[in-house]
Amino acid sequence: MAEKIISREKENFIKRCAKGIGYWLMGSFMCFCICSTMVVLMKGVLLLKIFVALCTSAIMLGLYFNWAYYSAKRDRNAVKFHKMEYDRFMPLKMAIAAPIVSYVMLVLLYLCKLGTIHESFFSYYLFFDMWILPYITLFTGERVISAVSWSGMFGITIVTLLQPAVIYLTYTLVYNDVDVAGLVFYKNGNKRK
Repeated sequence: MAEKIISREKENFIKRCAKGIGYWLMGSFMCFCICSTMVVLMKGVLLLKIFVALCTSAIMLGLYFNWAYYSAKRDRNAVKFHKMEYDRFMPLKMAIAAPIVSYVMLVLLYLCKLGTIHESFFSYYLFFDMWILPYITLFTGERVISAVSWSGMFGITIVTLLQPAVIYLTYTLVYNDVDVAGLVFYKNGNKRK
């Protein structure tokens, strides 16, 4: 089924950002549900920790993929069919705007690790970036900032930066008419009907 997303007007950037943050909220809630039910089981089983980490990543990054995919299709069609001007910074703006809460929380987490902010902030960080909790349980068994090493902090940073990478790459590839869904879900992108 081929979808045509054609828009006669440009989508308001603030509305687009609000959608992105909405996807973040939706993903955070789903990850909270998964993590809160699996937190007891994740204590000693490494494979379960890895499985839950992959599940929460698939949820959060999949929602961002979906948002960037349809935004890029909408923009490409608006430029192609309605001669609207292309905003070449749109993928970057989207990659900065949607996961803004994760960026703020990561900066505050570093301040907490350095001792500038009280260590109780770590609980708030885990609540607001619940999808990273399974990765943290891979680095340490405790849920206190002092138990997270600097290499663990680097790992948390890399996982957090997957969000803008997915948004930027998805938008850029889809806008340039690369069949991203076909590449991701099918071995040969041409097999899609």
